[in-house]
Amino acid sequence: MQITKENTVADVVSKNLGSDHVFSKYKIDFCCGGGDTLDKICKESGVDFEVLKAEIESINNKISGLSNTKDADIPSIIEQAKDGYHVSISDAIFEILPFAAKVAEVHGFEHTEVVEINKLVKGVDIVITEMFQNSIMSLYPIINEIAALNAKKEGVSLELLKNLQKTIKRNEIAQQLIGDSLKEIAALSSHYSVPAEACNSYRFLYEKLHGFHHEVQKYMHLEKNVLIPKVLKEIE
Repeated sequence: MQITKENTVADVVSKNLGSDHVFSKYKIDFCCGGGDTLDKICKESGVDFEVLKAEIESINNKISGLSNTKDADIPSIIEQAKDGYHVSISDAIFEILPFAAKVAEVHGFEHTEVVEINKLVKGVDIVITEMFQNSIMSLYPIINEIAALNAKKEGVSLELLKNLQKTIKRNEIAQQLIGDSLKEIAALSSHYSVPAEACNSYRFLYEKLHGFHHEVQKYMHLEKNVLIPKVLKEIE
């Protein structure tokens, strides 16, 4: 795609492989802030548009030939979410939780921010679990039902549409809470920069949190900016 200042962040991430890493590099939220234009986020973050554009085009060209999520069908996107992101994110938070608690206990007196990070990680774990359950138990089954009705060229009932809207709204609320918490964790940790005297557990925690933050953003982008718009387009 031709990248312009009027493009939204979400559209660029959907159509340019690797652009999520570029946005993360400049601490630009490509999930909850996905509706913002490049012009807006460049002005807010102080990043030169031409530099951002060049980096996105460069990394996209290096990994071209792979399919973009924008081109995937709805069943493939759901499969990627369930079998890919749900598993990797759940595994990551399971690994992070004990280290967050350990670092808070050992280093919390000198570095009070890790105590708050531990609390935030626990909260994120709860909300992510609820969000995944909502997707698996409600959102994806409703989407599959809509797809089946469309395949038979049957109309979608008003009740089904209302249920879809409710499940989408629940996940939107969860995504906002998660996004806010991850931003706070990033700020408290000086964007995952460990102190010079940090022990291996401290370093491991920040490294894992950094990767976790990026993985969660990619998942929420996939659902919010790719899957949901495709579903809504199906029922127009």
